[in-house]
Amino acid sequence: MPGTDAREDAAGRWQRAFADIDAHRILQASDAAKGLLHPAAAKVIATLDNEWDGLARHRELPQLPLDNNTAERTLRTPVIGRKNFYGSGAGWAAHLAADVWTVTATAARHDIEPLGLLAGYLQECARNGGTAPAGASLDPFLPWTQQGRARRCPASDPRPGPGP
Repeated sequence: MPGTDAREDAAGRWQRAFADIDAHRILQASDAAKGLLHPAAAKVIATLDNEWDGLARHRELPQLPLDNNTAERTLRTPVIGRKNFYGSGAGWAAHLAADVWTVTATAARHDIEPLGLLAGYLQECARNGGTAPAGASLDPFLPWTQQGRARRCPASDPRPGPGP
């Protein structure tokens, strides 16, 4: 297969570089323990030691990103929104906001228009006399069920998927 040798060579170089960084980290940590490093450098080495397992996890699971940017970008909208909306003001309001953000993010991740999903859910609650749907009547709102998958919007259609 073309490029296999280049990939294996790059993987070998990466493993050697990683092992070299690890060896220097351990050496620097022993210097820090002996008081041979500036306090600021010792603090950096201590942080690196604490985080090393997470940094090294990429070796075993290369599909993991090396940064946390995806999670940070996902949290940005609710955090900025909460700041702009003057906070939640009460514990129950914060929990409600977290639940709504979770539902809308899950819907968006499954290509379901979030406002249509929420509107359909609230309509179902109203039909049930203010009680949340349970059992099979909840299925149209769960993206991992067949009825929930039916809500997905086709890529060419920006409108919400079918309702419950």
